[in-house]
Amino acid sequence: IVLEGVTDAVSKNIITAAQGNIYLGEAYFFRAITHLELLFHFARPYKFTANASHPGVPYRERAYNTLSSAQEGTAQGRNTVAECYQKIIADLNQAESLLPGKSARSGNPKITRATKGAAIAYKTRAYLHMWDWPNLKTEGNKLLALAGGDAYSLTPDPVTVWTSNYGNSESIFSMENSSTNNPGVNAALPQMYKRRRLINISPIIWRNPLWLTDDKRRNTSASGMVIDVGGVLYTHKYRDDVNSSDASPVIRLAEVYLNLAEAYCRTATMTGAPDPTALGHLNTLRNRSLATPATQAYTAASFAD
Repeated sequence: IVLEGVTDAVSKNIITAAQGNIYLGEAYFFRAITHLELLFHFARPYKFTANASHPGVPYRERAYNTLSSAQEGTAQGRNTVAECYQKIIADLNQAESLLPGKSARSGNPKITRATKGAAIAYKTRAYLHMWDWPNLKTEGNKLLALAGGDAYSLTPDPVTVWTSNYGNSESIFSMENSSTNNPGVNAALPQMYKRRRLINISPIIWRNPLWLTDDKRRNTSASGMVIDVGGVLYTHKYRDDVNSSDASPVIRLAEVYLNLAEAYCRTATMTGAPDPTALGHLNTLRNRSLATPATQAYTAASFAD
């Protein structure tokens, strides 16, 4: 409906073509990421069949705002998973071509409105689920190559993503919340994790010996990422339990680094040592949480088996 309406508004000179392109880019972006989410919940994984010919979801590509179009939509069957992913990638490519970089936005919209960077980052998520490692590498490296005001970078300390959730350099796309517009006490993240304490950190995760005891993400001080209430541990990522204004992260640069690491790992010729690029991306992300990266970082020897 948005695509149809914006195209009509541009043709009638109600809005400029430049503004129309931004709205169209946002619509293509949301159409792609919502169908991708639907596939996660209502379809088998991409590689369930050799050519992903198993049923996906009905991919909606037109406005259902007339009787005839509604009847057409009712009759539409499920696209295959392969067809859905082809359409998702096509929509994200279209979004990338139409959207501005984050430097063209100001304030919260740098990360709460769709941008070229968000479209590129989401393609790495889609290609990950497709096991399309070459294209994942292409899109991930494209994102890392963005320069100037459009560039993204990991925050030096992992907690900064959460304490500066609308102004950090790592968040690529997040949902905006405020005192007047949030999911409320039953669903807002700071209500669930902090005020009502409905979800705690699993003891299995907390006691896992692979998670180093001096990792910065285990900090239980007032400025840290964990709240300790009588020995029960909760995440302190979402802090505003009064107005529930914390951003809800959807995709961050951290995920892109992990997606790239997996792509390089899975396409490597295994010779008893990990792919150096995969190891480098993993350490780039992990090292910022380590107390002494010089001695605690992963090396090739860490994966000798």
